[in-house]
Amino acid sequence: MMPYAFCMTDGFLVPQQQRSRETLARLITATLVTLEKHGLEGATISRIASEAKIAPASVYRRFRDRNALYRVALLSMLEGAASLEHINEVFGDQTLEAHVHRMVSFTLQQYRLRPGLMRALIRFIGSDSDEEFRARALRSISINFERFADRLLAYREQIKSSNPHKAVIFALLTMGTVIEVRALEQVSMWNELTRFDDEEFVIEVTRNFLGYLGYSDQRH
Repeated sequence: MMPYAFCMTDGFLVPQQQRSRETLARLITATLVTLEKHGLEGATISRIASEAKIAPASVYRRFRDRNALYRVALLSMLEGAASLEHINEVFGDQTLEAHVHRMVSFTLQQYRLRPGLMRALIRFIGSDSDEEFRARALRSISINFERFADRLLAYREQIKSSNPHKAVIFALLTMGTVIEVRALEQVSMWNELTRFDDEEFVIEVTRNFLGYLGYSDQRH
């Protein structure tokens, strides 16, 4: 099943014909590319249609308005990322320290690769009026956090907390917030007072994450 095979409250229906599904897939990709380039305000239907190499009228035959298209495109991205196979491919088998370092590095890299799209996603989730969309978007993000947590909890004997799950979730949320501010906010105290390059930043965030969990390298 395609990751965007769903029906939103504003009437979107998944096409049945192969050609129409291929056009929709191209439109989804074009929407994400245009959001990255131009942001929420600049990602107009005409620009998206041009990127997808289809006529604007073809977009309106599928979607009531631009927001309806945004919802489908953004949920396609989020629900495609929230797969167990994706998590396993990224991290594999590692020590807790190596796992956290890879997680921090990977998360920062995702923000660095698509900062415009990430800004658009955050703003749209916060401002869109469609409760179904918001619930599904937040649920997809939550699933990723829980799957990251599950990987870390394989090392629960190394986590010095009476509630390892709670500690891991808090550490993950802290990591995500710090990375989001550093990568997306040009004016912030994280950028003003921590003048690290990205490699140094990843090391410090990893150290902070492990320190909160009470982890210590038993080899030293």
